[in-house]
Amino acid sequence: MSKSYWGPKTVTFWLVGVVTLLMLFLGVKGFIQPEAVIRDFGIPLHDVSDKYLVLIKADRDLFIGIFLLAMMILRMRKALIVVMLTSVLMPVIDALLVLTNAVDKTPSWIHIITAVYGLAVGWMLYREEQRVQKANTSTGLSSERYI
Repeated sequence: MSKSYWGPKTVTFWLVGVVTLLMLFLGVKGFIQPEAVIRDFGIPLHDVSDKYLVLIKADRDLFIGIFLLAMMILRMRKALIVVMLTSVLMPVIDALLVLTNAVDKTPSWIHIITAVYGLAVGWMLYREEQRVQKANTSTGLSSERYI
């Protein structure tokens, strides 16, 4: 396996896969059971007529899951570094929303753990990419792949 390989034989591929599956699951479940999803999120739905707000969250989660899956299929490690590290802001804001608006603050922990997980996976992807760049520089190879 070459040092520049990134796919099912790497740990980070499967760590990104966990996030991908979770986002797909949350997106689909949000459309099927919006009341349960928002309750699990940490903020109860006070008026059933406001269910459309949960559908917006479900749409966001489903899009992120599909986007991550596409990047995994295309083996776009560099793009995933950017996405994983920048998307950490979403669970941080989610945790803050729960902490400032919910009666029960307990669900905020899942958002905090998600942010830490995203940082860890993003950092691992970054370190892999740095090793590939270093190996390619020392052998005179270009790290760019042309399709």
